[in-house]
Amino acid sequence: MKSDGAKRQRGARVTRGELFSIFLRAGLAFGGGLGILAVLEEELVDKRRAVTKEEFLTIYGIGRIVPSGTMTALAVAYGYRFGGLFGTVIALAALSIPVFVLTVALTIAYHYLRNTRLFDLLPVTIMPAALALIIVAALKLGKDVFRPSRELVIACSAFALALFLRLNPALILLVGGALGAFVLQKVEEESDAREKESGK
Repeated sequence: MKSDGAKRQRGARVTRGELFSIFLRAGLAFGGGLGILAVLEEELVDKRRAVTKEEFLTIYGIGRIVPSGTMTALAVAYGYRFGGLFGTVIALAALSIPVFVLTVALTIAYHYLRNTRLFDLLPVTIMPAALALIIVAALKLGKDVFRPSRELVIACSAFALALFLRLNPALILLVGGALGAFVLQKVEEESDAREKESGK
């Protein structure tokens, strides 16, 4: 029954218009990458059920390691998934429009306000609010990840290796990827086989 639900979730479609709307809203999110991520999770996982939580976290993980901005990588991944090459262009454009407009507006505002009292108030008003948004987004995204699991053990081990032994992060990623691809996949297949047998 669980697999049927997952299939239904994976089968949900997102139109090109919805794709534009989702990434435009994501581009307007405050709090940087985590703010954008929270909007994407709400739209694609919670509301539309276009992807499962596991798929969302997997694509996010891949986006973190490719040589580009993480949110750009997500726009490419979901744009291509739901709209092909044209969908990729739509998602990237929608994500970039708010950033471009806001950057130009803030640059102009900085030019005129930099020597005023209002500019001095920005660090004590906007920064705490942005920090709060980032923390809320991180907690929401991580609530399903930070629970006892093999994946959490591997993540903590990788963190310890990078922090204390100063191992190259690229090497840790390669070893972690190989471990996940071969060892954990085999364990999961065996677990699935046992569940099927017990279900019979």
